[in-house]
Amino acid sequence: MAAAPAVILDEETMRGIELRQLRYFAILAQELHFRKAAELAFITQPALSQQISKLEEIVGVTLFQRDGRTVALTPAGVMLQQETAKMFDQLQRALRLTREAASEREFRLSLGMVEYTNLPFIPPALVRMQAAYPGLKVQRHEMHAGLQFDALARDVIDVGIGVPVSMPAGDSGIEARPVLSGPWVAVMRSDHPLASRQSIKVADLMDERLIFFDRPLVPHLYDILVNACKRAGFTPHFVYETQQAQVGVSMASEGAGLMLGAAYIFMALPAGMTMRPIADIEPFRLHLFTRTGEQDALLHEFVEMVAEEAYRTQVLLDAKY
Repeated sequence: MAAAPAVILDEETMRGIELRQLRYFAILAQELHFRKAAELAFITQPALSQQISKLEEIVGVTLFQRDGRTVALTPAGVMLQQETAKMFDQLQRALRLTREAASEREFRLSLGMVEYTNLPFIPPALVRMQAAYPGLKVQRHEMHAGLQFDALARDVIDVGIGVPVSMPAGDSGIEARPVLSGPWVAVMRSDHPLASRQSIKVADLMDERLIFFDRPLVPHLYDILVNACKRAGFTPHFVYETQQAQVGVSMASEGAGLMLGAAYIFMALPAGMTMRPIADIEPFRLHLFTRTGEQDALLHEFVEMVAEEAYRTQVLLDAKY
């Protein structure tokens, strides 16, 4: 196999390349799908295509082969992908060292979230942050979205993550960014009668024993479920209320009842277990909350990583539901 041709850039060419174009290239090179890459880059698909074309024009070679819906890297594109990966790693290190040299403060992130929610995209985002900032210290404050706005205003936390009972007002000093949505689900044994259906309704829970989280964890979500059941003509029969999602799943696996919650909490169920979406109840809509006008580059970097990892989770949920 012939070696990929080297991409040699002169000084004039380098002046014409923007860092964002290389970032867009790196995302598209990984996804090989314009729509998915555009969503990850938080730009429109036409804008992404335009920037890639501009980069190819500046560099003077074709980086992607486009054949209908298929996108593939050319040999030159493979070379650039390998080299830009090294460049971004070095840039991350340079930025970290620069920040450390300019400030004696510790790199610290303070997060407000409910541990019960078991958000699958938070661990990989934190792993990426700690790889870039080995000395990073992370503090977690147990609080639902209703408490996070005040905690942000008082600098108790830097970032809040949750499902809001209401969105912050325009003059609240809080910015809300949607990152993930998913349906309510009922987790059950695969041999449960409801498991044969593609989806269920709230009324199907009328005669079921239910397992749910303890109300003080997230009161407004607890109340949403209770009110939905009452509108369907019954009061939910909670046989157990827990603060740990896995405890509820374990009890459901023993046949104690159906475990209820958000689909993203139960991304990996044990053998013999399944979940069905509850079709007639409003889905969960997770948001990231930060202070308006936040200038801390570390926080901005973390928020972008969380958004990227949440998008990957959203793709999995969308494929399932």
